[in-house]
Amino acid sequence: MFEILEHPAGVGILSRGTDREAALIDASRGMTSLMVDSAGIPANEEREFRAPGSDHSAQVVNWLNEILFFFDTEGFVCLEFEIHSWTDSKITGLARGGFFNPGHHKLRTTVKAATFHQFESRPTKDGWEIRVFVDV
Repeated sequence: MFEILEHPAGVGILSRGTDREAALIDASRGMTSLMVDSAGIPANEEREFRAPGSDHSAQVVNWLNEILFFFDTEGFVCLEFEIHSWTDSKITGLARGGFFNPGHHKLRTTVKAATFHQFESRPTKDGWEIRVFVDV
């Protein structure tokens, strides 16, 4: 489950899951929903994700920026996510999705980057919560 947060300097995503992996998957879905209306985009291709980082927060921000990288370089819209491993040095996994066609799909917001501004990732009594803001 994710919700979109309003902020004077950008937009945020607050995601909650049963564990940190589930929270990151929902944050990933939130990132995609900020960028495009994904209705009608098939999830028929895959991209591998590798998000290195010196700590947990850097890994999460790098993971979310991978979504932007694939969209900006290929027009690839990430729709479904799997996390294969999450170690002290990186997150690995994959995304399934399809390609954005401006004649058929609606662009919502141009997202520049996921940031560390007011970033939080923490356990909760019900699982895990991630809050991240993006530059738009």
